[in-house]
Amino acid sequence: MAFLIRDTLLSKQHLGNIFICCVLLLSCSFSSAVESDINCLISIKASLQDPLGYLNSSWDFNNNTEGFICTFLGIECWHLQESKVLNIKLSGLGLQGPFPHGVANCTSLSGLDLSSNKLSGPLPEDIGRIISFITTLDLSSNSFSGQIPTNITNCSYLNVLKLDSNQFTGNIPLGIGQLGRMKTFSVANNQLSGQVPYFGNNSAITTESYANNAKLCGKPLKPCRSSQVKSTSTLVKVLKSNSVVIAAAAGFGFAFPFSFCFFLPRAPSVRRLWVFYRGYKLR
Repeated sequence: MAFLIRDTLLSKQHLGNIFICCVLLLSCSFSSAVESDINCLISIKASLQDPLGYLNSSWDFNNNTEGFICTFLGIECWHLQESKVLNIKLSGLGLQGPFPHGVANCTSLSGLDLSSNKLSGPLPEDIGRIISFITTLDLSSNSFSGQIPTNITNCSYLNVLKLDSNQFTGNIPLGIGQLGRMKTFSVANNQLSGQVPYFGNNSAITTESYANNAKLCGKPLKPCRSSQVKSTSTLVKVLKSNSVVIAAAAGFGFAFPFSFCFFLPRAPSVRRLWVFYRGYKLR
């Protein structure tokens, strides 16, 4: 009986030790997450110019109380008592500088709105890693330039992607059309070209999503025309006029402005000559 009581006490003590260890591990994990989010905002503030002083007056990191960053301008937390950032909304604050890479440290971030500022430069090539779990990304009405990174297609939780009114060039990554959660998408007022992503039957994606990008094509815009020229193809047009056979061969890839033409005379006169030039018929 004594042995049974001793084993029971040891078992309870063992369970108690395990419980304490679990609590300590969770506490350390939470503390690490909180510290990461604080460092996230410190990095964002350091990387952006704030000529109007909005961040300088609101983002004070000298306060060490629990959840203090949740009172910052434009910051929404999961819980007011926790320093775990849910959304960053810094629209229209006159901020300048590049895309803030520091947002990668906001590990619980769901939404990022930097619209209507004066941010510039290219987006990071690994943006899909930096904000991999984000659902809303609004970078509209800035001066971002360069190509839209292909890596953005790794943001598989995106519901809203607004890149309109910037200076983006090149093609839109076609993989964006495979993001099945997408509800709002806009790249209007840029300098983009090529085929647009195919979103299937998503009626929310309309021509307005691509407005003022003259070189874009594909559904719901005008069909894309193939830019490939088959250099080895030969088009032969045979016309009979007054017993004269005229053969115009096109597509030989000659350096001459007109395609090679040759005549097979069978009569003393030629009324008409058709010349084929890069697929166009000139009379």
